[in-house]
Amino acid sequence: MPAQVCVSVREPSTLQAVESAARAEEWADLVEVRADYIQDLDLSLLLRKRSKPFIFTLRSKQEGGVYEGSERRRLETILQAAAGGADYVDIESSAAWQVILQGVPSEKVILSHHDFEKTPADLGVLVDAMAASGAGILKIAVRALSLSDNLHIAKLLGNAAGRGLKISALAMGREGLPSRILGPLWGSWLSFASLPGGDATAEGQLPADVLVNQYRVRDISRRTRLYGVVGRPLGHSLSPQIHNATFAARGEDAVLIPLEATSFDDFLQFHAAYPLQGAAVTIPFKGDAHALAHSVSVGAEQTRAVNTLIFKAGNWHGENTDVEGFLRPLKRRVLPGRLRAVVLGAGGGARAVTYALRSQGASVCVVARDGAKSRRLAEMFQADHADWSRLENTHWDLLVNTTPVGMFPAVDQSPVPASFLTGEWVYDLVYNPAETRLLQEAAKRGCKTIGGSEMFLGQAWKQHCLWCESPPPENVMDSALKDALARVNQTAAK
Repeated sequence: MPAQVCVSVREPSTLQAVESAARAEEWADLVEVRADYIQDLDLSLLLRKRSKPFIFTLRSKQEGGVYEGSERRRLETILQAAAGGADYVDIESSAAWQVILQGVPSEKVILSHHDFEKTPADLGVLVDAMAASGAGILKIAVRALSLSDNLHIAKLLGNAAGRGLKISALAMGREGLPSRILGPLWGSWLSFASLPGGDATAEGQLPADVLVNQYRVRDISRRTRLYGVVGRPLGHSLSPQIHNATFAARGEDAVLIPLEATSFDDFLQFHAAYPLQGAAVTIPFKGDAHALAHSVSVGAEQTRAVNTLIFKAGNWHGENTDVEGFLRPLKRRVLPGRLRAVVLGAGGGARAVTYALRSQGASVCVVARDGAKSRRLAEMFQADHADWSRLENTHWDLLVNTTPVGMFPAVDQSPVPASFLTGEWVYDLVYNPAETRLLQEAAKRGCKTIGGSEMFLGQAWKQHCLWCESPPPENVMDSALKDALARVNQTAAK
């Protein structure tokens, strides 16, 4: 059975809730209205206007809602909603649920439990107690503290399915995102989403258009190839948008999901239960991925960092696509081997860039605020290094910014004063915004510029080649990146 998506709507007025519920139907199989947010609740209007199956929820403060009236009045309103035609009503297992079951057919009652602090170890015991109530549907929402907490949800859903229970279960928070995307595959009756452009009703809730269109949750089956992006934090990562758009355009039965892990071992526990075909690796796990890999590419070995994993024949192979991603747009414009380059920064990005340039024969000088780090990096690749104070008088053909200075939302910052921009080429690895202050000032001073989005697309393109063994459509990836950046900026502007 395809995944069922429930879009949760929270609005301050009945009319707004009715309008939002109607809009939610574009993505929803069911619509949940969080009536505890409605200040002028008109049950008759709310129920009369629905056309998709409807869940009425009047959540108490103790269970994460905002309802402030008496408990007696709350229970009466829930009963009235059921009598007025609500397809389902939600009542918490901590409340007087017996009152609701006495007045509402059991198949319409969702008995829910929430834990906003952790994922309890005794979820099975909890489900046993809730199932004994006689409620037709159970709902479990807990807080994930690690990626492996998702496995508790998967086990719970598998056991419940074996007993014929109708249940929705999920883990809240960024660490719990896999349970929202893969939950239906594991046996969850519903996957809850927020209204696009609206407010979420729980931490980690994905917008419905993202869940349906980007992750294609209704198409995920046991045949679907699973990929992930692993890191911490992952709020900045655009990999799911880029790769899933590409999978869809190619007709690939595959999905890439965010895997926010507390440690690399946490990621490996998840992989052991639900094997991935590959993974994009970001901060802070690139070194861990290098140590894990059974085999690595030359670039990954030289940089001691892996940003792409491929799982084949029971072993991980590691690659560093940042190297090719950086060089790809540069080679389209100039011969790198002829350049005198200055690399700003001494982190993982600087390591990949320095190796990439030295592999082409370029002269490189590493400049960082931390002189000891810049010296160590320079020594790794037989490059030069200089103190930040000497940057103004350092001659270069190419300046590469590998620091996060100028990244959204701090778009008014630049790593160097405009007066320092005296060379020919300026390359900024920051890709949001597309044109950083550094690049704007460089262009005004007559420098040629390369934006970070080109490197991002270059390394993502190479990742996709490694996973699918054939080149992906670059125009699809480019369009997906532009859409993703627009969405990030729109969300931040709210």
